[in-house]
Amino acid sequence: MLSRGKDAGLLMLTAVLSVVMVGMGGWQLSRAEEKRQLLAEWQQRRNSDISLAQASAMDIPFGYRLATHGRYLTGNEVFLDNQIQAGRVGYRLIRALPTAQGLLMVDTGWQPADADRRQLPAIAAITTPIPLAGHLIRPYQAPISLGQFTFIPSHPLVPSLAPALLTQIWGEPVLPFVLKLSAEHEQWQPVVMGPERHIGYAVQWFLMALAVCIAAFWYYRRPHE
Repeated sequence: MLSRGKDAGLLMLTAVLSVVMVGMGGWQLSRAEEKRQLLAEWQQRRNSDISLAQASAMDIPFGYRLATHGRYLTGNEVFLDNQIQAGRVGYRLIRALPTAQGLLMVDTGWQPADADRRQLPAIAAITTPIPLAGHLIRPYQAPISLGQFTFIPSHPLVPSLAPALLTQIWGEPVLPFVLKLSAEHEQWQPVVMGPERHIGYAVQWFLMALAVCIAAFWYYRRPHE
């Protein structure tokens, strides 16, 4: 009786582990397809110009080239936290550009972090209208939320560029895309991890599921003492 209960428990555990592993493999494949589509969009659109009015009318104007001009909101800069460049930790300096469609988030570049996290990089104020040119990208969203976030104006760090968050901070509607200036465009990639990595992880999950099933099959086919 005990052996039957043990066998049933192992069978249930095998089924649960197999479903979880196959599910994780499927999720990795879906992520690979998302990355593949994103890279394809980038290659198709990166040399196509678009106006801000056209971008505002699109659901996802990712990848298009945009040229505009205007005057930044002074004193409203924020630093996007935990941004890696060439193996160094830093921030991305985000400025707000008022437009007829709403505030446009402008990624003006990477800034190195000080060893003392209480010290943010010193930045120069830009008070005159300037021309801007770059590419439209999706707002950075942190993969994991670490709970309630409180914005401190004297220490303007943000964990993501979610338009709702920036709207709350800046007090005006924020457009759902970011203008990444062309100064750094040549070395930028729209994905950190390519589709191939996700496919590799998917294969690993499927192989682990197969190994669990083979082990369970061997266990149930063995002679019972």
